[in-house]
Amino acid sequence: MILIYTHKITPRIKYIFKHIFTLRLGVEIEFSSDIIYFKEYNSYKMSYGTSQIQDEFYINSSDILLSHKIEDLDIDVDNWDGLPIFFSNKENPFFNFDLFGASFYLISRYEEYLLHLKDDFGRFDPSSSLAYKNRFLNKPIIDFWIKRFKEKLLDFYPDLKFRKDTFKLSTCLEVPCAFDFKGKGLIRTLGGLLRDILRLDIYRIYRRIPVLLNLKKDPLDDYLNWIKLNKNNGIETTVFFLFANFSRYDRNLSVYSKVFIEKIKDISDFCEVSLLSSFSSLESEPLLKQEINMLQSVIHRSVRKTRQHLLKIDFPVTYRNYARSGFTKDYSLQYYDLPGFRASTSNPFYFFDLENEIETKLLLCPVCATDRVLKIYKKPVVARQVLEEITRYVKEVDGNMTLVLNNSINSDYSSNFKWKNMFKKYFNSHGKN
Repeated sequence: MILIYTHKITPRIKYIFKHIFTLRLGVEIEFSSDIIYFKEYNSYKMSYGTSQIQDEFYINSSDILLSHKIEDLDIDVDNWDGLPIFFSNKENPFFNFDLFGASFYLISRYEEYLLHLKDDFGRFDPSSSLAYKNRFLNKPIIDFWIKRFKEKLLDFYPDLKFRKDTFKLSTCLEVPCAFDFKGKGLIRTLGGLLRDILRLDIYRIYRRIPVLLNLKKDPLDDYLNWIKLNKNNGIETTVFFLFANFSRYDRNLSVYSKVFIEKIKDISDFCEVSLLSSFSSLESEPLLKQEINMLQSVIHRSVRKTRQHLLKIDFPVTYRNYARSGFTKDYSLQYYDLPGFRASTSNPFYFFDLENEIETKLLLCPVCATDRVLKIYKKPVVARQVLEEITRYVKEVDGNMTLVLNNSINSDYSSNFKWKNMFKKYFNSHGKN
């Protein structure tokens, strides 16, 4: 255990110290603002303040963790032996910046509570982020900071014990529409067929008719091969189904569709199934709870994981609703149109409600890339290079590499073959065979 001295123990300090020491390093901590007790303590200890008290390890504090306000901060990013840092103090011989304040700024998504640019869906624009502006979006910089912090602590306390982590690759399959042609009802099926005819899309007509006549499987109905691919490579996977009423942005099959329900039940026998929460439920907590209950009634298990359809995350409202609705893990934390780490870490962390100054029990699991994002690079070989660079960074810090793929990646369409093959090779290279 390490005793931490700070003259003021705030919710922000308790949250970020617990994350770094307990969650990431596996070291128990105790706080004290009693300077006499701290001086008499004869084991591992560290001070967080403006100056060193005795001969303990210490870090200079910045104002962000001692405040309860949300305000624009003047941030200058420096370089410390190859690592971008801010809230720096180069005169401190132990550590050149406030690791805890800087990590809190990024992990709490402090900048998303301030005025910022938004896209057409109202999503936070990554060009507004500190990580994007300073070119460390593709690097889990907090994990690198913690790695260096661990090294410095070991230099000072050589017999201090830390938990050992290992690189972990995991995947999610999001299913906004379970089938391409099957089970869509008479009106949607006739509308789709008419659209194919008007567009003279002979290929889709050729693919559609045998499926409707039950002569062939639907092109998207390849879930078991996805599960097998992950299991063969020792990769944990979860399938997220959009199970909601039809709307402009939520266009899956009817929640009463027999083939849809049977498919969900079938998949839940082989891997974990959870909820792709609808776009419509963003502003309606009762609707979100209805979706949870409907899916639970199908799989006869608790639904504890979620991912937001179209990644419309509003801090803190979206995650506040998720926490109140009983979710324990979320897989929405990424940028819709760029690969990288939205919170500058590859590792899960608990959501801190910055407006209410409280830590919740909702664990946010960062997603570094999706197949949709990687397709902005046009060619699978280029996308693989981008993916490998991020993977190399994550492996350096023994972090978590979480990828989300749309179920369309499983289809056997010729245009999809190279992308599907690229992901297979990547899984084979980095999974636990």
